[in-house]
Amino acid sequence: MGRDSKIGAHTVEDLHASFAGPLLVFVLRRIGDRQVAEEIVQDTLVRAWRHADRFDADRGALAGWLFTIARNLIIDQVRRQDARPRLVRVPDDDQQPPTDAEVERALEAWQLAEALDELSDEHREAIVQVHYLGFTVREAADKLGVPEGTVKSRLYYGLRALRLRMEEMGVVR
Repeated sequence: MGRDSKIGAHTVEDLHASFAGPLLVFVLRRIGDRQVAEEIVQDTLVRAWRHADRFDADRGALAGWLFTIARNLIIDQVRRQDARPRLVRVPDDDQQPPTDAEVERALEAWQLAEALDELSDEHREAIVQVHYLGFTVREAADKLGVPEGTVKSRLYYGLRALRLRMEEMGVVR
């Protein structure tokens, strides 16, 4: 493949043997779903191998670099989950059909998810962090690695764009 399969003195097999277990524990505690956690660990090790040239031992330990990659993948996974509407359970035959209000809420959730998906990544991330995950502006700024003022600006313009899109969809007036 033309790539050196070593990161420092570690082969890919060494990386898996040394770090897969601790990474799985780290990811599983944050995700709660073993299958998703295993996929994130696998993606972490693959990304580390593919981008081995980016690892700089002078800037930190290999473990820290791997856990940073895993943390970024966890954040991406959470954002994907939060941007999707919640699934609506289909009732069994012996249960009552959903009420008009339940159908309306499900439709609005779907439309909101669609509108959010059309925003820029920066605006969507700020809205999700503050309005859906319940973080303060300061906490969102820390998580996103930007100043608080930037989060406030992204919230303002993101919510304006979201409202405009939802007006275009006929959801709000």
